[in-house]
Amino acid sequence: MPVTAPAAPSIPVGRHVQVDLPQIGRLPATVEAVEPGAVLVSLAVGDSRLRRLGGAEVGLEYKTERGIQRFNGTLELDDRTPDRLRVAVIGEAERIQRREWARVDAIVPVKVKGVDEPVDGETTTLNLSGGGILVRDIWRMPLGIDVKVELLAEADAPPIRFLGRVVRVAGRDEKGIRIESIGREDEARLVRVVRERERAALRTARPR
Repeated sequence: MPVTAPAAPSIPVGRHVQVDLPQIGRLPATVEAVEPGAVLVSLAVGDSRLRRLGGAEVGLEYKTERGIQRFNGTLELDDRTPDRLRVAVIGEAERIQRREWARVDAIVPVKVKGVDEPVDGETTTLNLSGGGILVRDIWRMPLGIDVKVELLAEADAPPIRFLGRVVRVAGRDEKGIRIESIGREDEARLVRVVRERERAALRTARPR
């Protein structure tokens, strides 16, 4: 019986995607080419840790009108072009649902320390959500770096700690930090803080 060649994955060239990598998290990228059984992407921000991940299982995610689509596959690296990745796709795309988080304006103290970058000190948040925070960036942090965060959101309580990644420029000296890893108790505390502030904002906005 003849072997059927794998079909080209249905991701348009030029599409912005997220590459979901073990031990690193999601990195933004752009689809450069699609070929039978594989997708070639160019990273928006390079990461030296990729050198250890050849052959690892990874995911490619992108948004459509029907939701988030995900392709799973294995990572193939080329030392000559470390910011370009080839993902050998396994199977068809799957549709996934991701929790949407409420976001509230909130100015609270926060400590940010870079994992591999010279970022270290205190600033303030501009808004909060269960999935990340927006901070006033006094260091001009580059996109893609990992940071340790201590959020002082509750009086007379320990800080809410998590590992995050700088993923968004929101304005002049404003950066969005997405939560990559957080303990259950700290996550529950952060969600509670957001909900309390959301309810307070609704009470304030309610006509008397």
